[in-house]
Amino acid sequence: CNITLSVAPALALTSAQASLEGKDAAAIHAAVRKGDVLIGDGSVMLGVKIGGENRSALAVIRGVFKSILVDALLRCDGATLNFDGIVLRNHTSTGPQLGTYLGAHYLASLRNNVPALLGSLAFFGNPVGLMRGLGDGMSDFVSEPVKGLKRSVEELDPSFVVDGVARGTGSLARHAVGGIADSASLLTETFSKNMAVLTLDRRYAQQRDRGTSLRSAGRGTTTFVDGVESGVVKLIRGITEGVTGVVKAPMRGAEKRGMEGFAKGVGKGLLGLLVKPMIGLSDAATDVMIGVKGSVEGSVGNSASYRGLHGNQIRPRRAFYGRDRAMREYRLADATATSIAMRTRLAGEPYLSHCDMGDSVALLSVKRLLVLGSEGEEVLVVKLKRIKDVEVRQNPKQKGLLDWGVFLSLKEPRKNGREAEVISCQEQSIALELCAQTKRAINLVQNESS
Repeated sequence: CNITLSVAPALALTSAQASLEGKDAAAIHAAVRKGDVLIGDGSVMLGVKIGGENRSALAVIRGVFKSILVDALLRCDGATLNFDGIVLRNHTSTGPQLGTYLGAHYLASLRNNVPALLGSLAFFGNPVGLMRGLGDGMSDFVSEPVKGLKRSVEELDPSFVVDGVARGTGSLARHAVGGIADSASLLTETFSKNMAVLTLDRRYAQQRDRGTSLRSAGRGTTTFVDGVESGVVKLIRGITEGVTGVVKAPMRGAEKRGMEGFAKGVGKGLLGLLVKPMIGLSDAATDVMIGVKGSVEGSVGNSASYRGLHGNQIRPRRAFYGRDRAMREYRLADATATSIAMRTRLAGEPYLSHCDMGDSVALLSVKRLLVLGSEGEEVLVVKLKRIKDVEVRQNPKQKGLLDWGVFLSLKEPRKNGREAEVISCQEQSIALELCAQTKRAINLVQNESS
């Protein structure tokens, strides 16, 4: 049994990553992603506050380092796992004995695959994939001239030898250049992702995560020109974000927490001035390398290795429901909604349901309700635990007309002073469906907390 495994980078702190990091490291990771940093509070010069406890700078460094390590171990690209089969003849045993025997067999097979898994990690640039590609190129470099020579002898035409040498040489060059470019892009992409967390700017990290990745958007059709264009844009954006952050970060901090927030904002701004241009440069290098890989592989169509990873995917990934990650019958609408949610602030939160409202869509996770507009912008985000009641009402529109909407009554006023939110719907049936889904989600949250 051969299994090809690829794990894409997560856009948020997932439950699997949090469990591997441990409770303390995951809490520090989440606080750093939010930018909740303490500067000179009397007990520590630099740290984070989790609950009522202050964590020192050393604890922050340990937690972030552990998070980076876990993230690296959870990302792989085209890892091939080989599991040997097992044959039992005239075997008599109980169910538990058989389970133990099979478990030991496949556990031993999994141990044998550990080197392949480590060699396929994106953190190391997928050296196994690089060597596999170079091996395919060397195989073509030798076999294609031999095939051409045989055909030349059979048909007494020396041109087939020349064609074989050209094909073999071209294949070796494509695999070498494409493999090296792919490994380099994985290394720079990993660097950028981890550096974005260290900016302590949650808004910048979220905007960068939601941005379209050239690796996933191109699907093998990206060219070198596309890579250069995207790289230049990201480089300019990184420099711009770094320079403007020196002014914006202190202003935002002062608005929220006065002089303390202003001091934190100055620190974050100076840190961003140093880190964000580096991230922009790394993102630019990543896109250029992806463009190089796409160009050399696109010259002969999609490569076999690329097809094995992306080319045969004809539908979005299956949706799993709730905290238990329950599997149900495949629904294309739910799978599409899950893919959309992974590009928003709901990324990493277990999916519950969604409601298509025509010109907008409502996404429900186990924690929050998110409404996206027609352009994909976030219109409304509400935590489920803060909703007191949900009901369907008719709202007045222009010229005396009435429109249907879902009225969310909140337990406490929001920062903008609102005590309720209204989600407009085009039809009564849509409003009723969204109201029912929201009530189910709230009941689920209440049952889990009780």
